[in-house]
Amino acid sequence: MIHQARRPSLAWIALLSCVAVPASAQDGYDALVERLDRQEREIQALREEVKQLREHGAPPPEHPEYRRDDGETPLTDYENPRIRLDIAGQVNQAFTAAGDGRETKGYFVDNDASGSRMRFAGVANFDQGPSVGSTLEIAFSPNNSFDVSQDNETAGDQISVRRAEIWARDDRYGRVMFGRGSAAADSTAEFDLTLVSGPIMTSGVAFVAGGLEFTAGDALSGISIGDAFFNFDGSRQNRVRYDSPMFGPAQVSLSAGADQRYDAAITFGGDYDHWTGIDLGPFTGLGAVSIREPNDDDADYRAAGSWSMLHDDTGLSLTLSGGFDGGTDGDTPYSVYGKLGWDTNLVSFGPTGFGVDYGWTENYDAEGNQGQSVGVAAVQVLSRFGIELYTQVRWFGLDRSERPPLDDIYLGTVGTRIRF
Repeated sequence: MIHQARRPSLAWIALLSCVAVPASAQDGYDALVERLDRQEREIQALREEVKQLREHGAPPPEHPEYRRDDGETPLTDYENPRIRLDIAGQVNQAFTAAGDGRETKGYFVDNDASGSRMRFAGVANFDQGPSVGSTLEIAFSPNNSFDVSQDNETAGDQISVRRAEIWARDDRYGRVMFGRGSAAADSTAEFDLTLVSGPIMTSGVAFVAGGLEFTAGDALSGISIGDAFFNFDGSRQNRVRYDSPMFGPAQVSLSAGADQRYDAAITFGGDYDHWTGIDLGPFTGLGAVSIREPNDDDADYRAAGSWSMLHDDTGLSLTLSGGFDGGTDGDTPYSVYGKLGWDTNLVSFGPTGFGVDYGWTENYDAEGNQGQSVGVAAVQVLSRFGIELYTQVRWFGLDRSERPPLDDIYLGTVGTRIRF
């Protein structure tokens, strides 16, 4: 057996320092003794903390985060400067079988409901003053589900910049972001507490198969699912954005972007993009409203909002979303969306979620056109591995004032999202 060498006590170090060194060096040795003493106390405190964790387990979080974007463990940790680099990402691959009234085909896609991506976030934390950081996020989406169609089953690789921004945050004054990223209205139509909303089922019902076209008899109509369905949500763009400090559960966001686009939003339970929700007795609530100038000749402004309410004990939830374009010349384009969800623990290795939803979009691609969609989805989380397995069955129908009528589209999707 190999024994570790005994370390001399602090008292011996102090005695030797007084005898063996001249007075001019005494201050240096005193500083050394003080440093060793401080390290000894820190080590003892860490040992006690580890002992308590082993005996009692880690304390539960005050409130679960329903969506987590940044990595939790720093990849690097520098003393000077204090820069922490987080790397996170996900892969979301799916297979969709779709029948359009003419034929049924299978498509291998990257699911645009929450596409594959990589993110690098560098954060500098100082003892005093704001936190300063930068974020670079790239989407790597092979055969994106919003681009694949009946006559283009291999749409190619989509590589795009989702975020390239710098930011500064001080909870007393708020946060400023500069560069490419979410404008203030982005995601305000998609606040959702259900498990199925993460990988597959959101108010953006067109994401999973947006490129598929409706058919009229034996011919493609030229009108895709993405043309007919829209939730009027905001977008990412090059902009400057300000998020106010939290006013209780509420936060105000403003942004000014390229091409004279301006956004304003109020979120409830958003807390700087971490969708933790608001405790409302036995419920958790989450919501947002926004208005923006899209710089579009067809509309003076665009408004959107969403609200999700989860009953904590049963896991039952209700999610609502809607949006419209204001100041249009003809009939107002608008959408409404509703979903019933149930999150539960059917198995020991992770939570299970179910959802059934309904979406209606009118006058979006053309006046008088009415699009309806109904879906049923389920997701099983494998918590230990960061894996989500999901499936969905969905129907799309589009009624239009022009002839001939369009055939409905039915699709079934299975897929998996792995987050790391």
